[in-house]
Amino acid sequence: MKATVAVFLVTSLVLSAYLPRLGLVFPFLFAVGFGVYGVARSVSRGLDPLNDAPNALRVLLASLGGSLLTLDGSSSSSSSSFLLPSAGVLLFLGSVYLNDEFQRRALQSVRLRRRGGSVALLGIDGSGKSSHSTATRGWLEGRGYRVELMPFHRYLFVERLSSITSAVRGGGGSGSPSGRRGRNPLRPVLSLVDNLLLQISSSLGCRVEGTVVLYDRFIWSTYIKYEALGYPVGPLSLLYLLPRPYFAVVLDVPVDKSLKVIDERANHIRYPRPVLQHERDAYLEIARTHGYPVVDATGSFEDVQAEIERRLSRLFPATTGAGTA
Repeated sequence: MKATVAVFLVTSLVLSAYLPRLGLVFPFLFAVGFGVYGVARSVSRGLDPLNDAPNALRVLLASLGGSLLTLDGSSSSSSSSFLLPSAGVLLFLGSVYLNDEFQRRALQSVRLRRRGGSVALLGIDGSGKSSHSTATRGWLEGRGYRVELMPFHRYLFVERLSSITSAVRGGGGSGSPSGRRGRNPLRPVLSLVDNLLLQISSSLGCRVEGTVVLYDRFIWSTYIKYEALGYPVGPLSLLYLLPRPYFAVVLDVPVDKSLKVIDERANHIRYPRPVLQHERDAYLEIARTHGYPVVDATGSFEDVQAEIERRLSRLFPATTGAGTA
């Protein structure tokens, strides 16, 4: 399809250059023609008639981009001679990268009246975030939603870069809870860039296409952990705390339970009590600030999960396509 939109760009550009008065007509004629062709092809193959509608939109964007590229000399305004071709290039790039499957999921979500969004499960270590994230994913899928589970304690690239910078400095690891010596001062900055890229790439367009991005922790969790460990992350607080999920739930447990759960895990870092208490206070403050529910996670797994589902049921009602997403 990328080659197809490139052909329509060139065709529209050439025709608009020779027939400037009809320049903006060609894109719509091409899009309608391609749409009719796509509907006929889909019907003949027993598919949804709207199956090729996303491709018709891509043809429209590419053709419109080609037409705009010919308008740079038609205006005496210097701003117009720059903006119109620039818009043409952007439209063409949009036609190349506008994924067909994304558009089809968006159309399906409109027809099913299904809206997605991002949900973050927050809380200190041992509060059950990972286990409840997995259970919540299954529950949402049963209600007809496409769900992407995103663990925010995993990084895209920061572990490798941080180890390299630590080796250059001759220091040790940067995640140790014991003292400040040997810490890598670049790690919070690297983590911020990594988390921002992860958050933007995972949540962009999720509401439109009806996808629920379920975050096990969030970018805030990285900031809270660094702050609790004594890193000088204050200057980065605005960037760390600026992103917001569509909804969040704070799973709250006392520090004593957190320490008990951590002791039962073989490969978990043993954070001291003051660090965990600082994190707990920070999560409760976030809940108060943004109006997020705080769920007592000291009960049975089933009771806590039922409360999470109750909180999310009105945001993500069961759809007519439940079980088929």
